[in-house]
Amino acid sequence: MISSPFGQRVMGVFATRVVRFGLGLVISFTLSRILGASGRGIYSVVTLAPTTLVTLGQLGLPNAFSFFAGRGRSGRSLQVIGLLLSGVLSVVLLGGTLLALPWLGTNVLQAAPADLLRLAMITIPFQLVAAFAGAVLIGRGVMRNYNLILVGQSAVMLVLIVLLVGILRLGVLGAVFATIVVSGATALATSIELWRVRRREPDAHEQRAARIGELSSFGAKIYPASLSGFFGYRADVFMLSALTGDPRAIGLYTLGVSLAELTFFVPDAVSTVFFPRVASMERKSADETVATVARFTVLITLISMVGLIPLAFVAVHVVLPDFRDSLPAFLILLPGIIALTVAKVLASYVGGLGIPLRVAIASGSALAINVVANLVLIPPLGFVGAAIASLISYSVNATLLLFIAARLSRRRKRDFILPTGAEWRRLVSGLGELWTLRSRNH
Repeated sequence: MISSPFGQRVMGVFATRVVRFGLGLVISFTLSRILGASGRGIYSVVTLAPTTLVTLGQLGLPNAFSFFAGRGRSGRSLQVIGLLLSGVLSVVLLGGTLLALPWLGTNVLQAAPADLLRLAMITIPFQLVAAFAGAVLIGRGVMRNYNLILVGQSAVMLVLIVLLVGILRLGVLGAVFATIVVSGATALATSIELWRVRRREPDAHEQRAARIGELSSFGAKIYPASLSGFFGYRADVFMLSALTGDPRAIGLYTLGVSLAELTFFVPDAVSTVFFPRVASMERKSADETVATVARFTVLITLISMVGLIPLAFVAVHVVLPDFRDSLPAFLILLPGIIALTVAKVLASYVGGLGIPLRVAIASGSALAINVVANLVLIPPLGFVGAAIASLISYSVNATLLLFIAARLSRRRKRDFILPTGAEWRRLVSGLGELWTLRSRNH
């Protein structure tokens, strides 16, 4: 599997996620240690706000860029359109946000100071540029330097957090400044890499140019799925802020979420590469591949989770004893992460086939259940109720996608979730290949 181009791309993204996992763990613990639960909660809401606005405003277009890059559209046309859309969408999003901020600050975002929220909005154009350029690189399958950019993003963030928050003691303000600098640097580096890649491509006249109309049309189809999927993951933080207004509760909850999501580097690596891969495959090949990919991803995620549980308990009790109350949320979320693992792979498969509406139906249904469950469970149980609500909605999303994928590929539902001996043999074989490569390099 590793010897194939697809396997090599997955392993490259996987290795990147592993490195970012380590750096992210250090960043998360450093912020939590210095800022405390309340400071971490404020930072989480402040930085989540512009990310949410970008998700709302990008209209499913990054998926469209990845899809059509995989279909061979001109890299030059995709980059030009990406920069144009980034400028237009940034103006619209920033203008609308500044008008709505007084209301948002007293309701949904009441846990975050208004001045920090305005400052964090600077990242919006940077996030859009990086999202569009990165989507083209992923669609092209040109992953090596892009992976290095993502690793560099985490490394620079760690250095800035240590400098601004740890040494200069700038608190949440320093953490927000670090986020702005890293967002800008990532946008610049990703754009330069895309420019380098498209210079090596055939003459633009030999490639079919991308058109805003086709990108918008595809993006509109996948937008409901990407939007409901994002809010399915992040509505809990906003609802905690709106229903409790307690930064400490948000800080404890987001640490539990961050710990549980550390296993995401496995399904993220697979789904990142699998979506454009399906878009460029024959239907029969995609149908034959998806179950194997899903089972193998579940196996690796389970193994990662088994190792993560003792590590998380020891790390929290030794390094962050004030955050011990976050561990129940962490444990509750772990089964939900398995459900999300399945959902991510199957959503990439269904979306890659060009029928994202079915993904939207699944994620939209899960989001509706998530909102209702949060409204019911947060008042009596606090952030633990938010964790239970997330577990319920993640499970619903995965179950619906299982039914959809099973019908499309004409396979049994258990074929997507129960690892077999073949997956264990593939894992052992892959580890053997990695060991051989390591020995050769030394």
